[in-house]
Amino acid sequence: MQTRVSRKPEPLASRVDDDLVIFSARNGMYYGTQSVGHHIWSLLEHEISVHDLCSRLQQAFEVDRDTCEQEVLAFLGQLDREGLIDTR
Repeated sequence: MQTRVSRKPEPLASRVDDDLVIFSARNGMYYGTQSVGHHIWSLLEHEISVHDLCSRLQQAFEVDRDTCEQEVLAFLGQLDREGLIDTR
């Protein structure tokens, strides 16, 4: 939970209604995410710990800590596998 994450500068992102479309020229792929993913992506603009990320999401959405952590870790894992975020 102390891992620090941030989005890489390369992917381009654009809002479409409440959703977010992320384009990675390096991967040649588009990625779509809904409102929670859009909120996470926004929070990843600046480096943040996973713990703090979950705390902010709990303030914004009605979700318990365990569920939030599980879902956030899964989402961050997908972003990391696609090379869209930096972790340290």
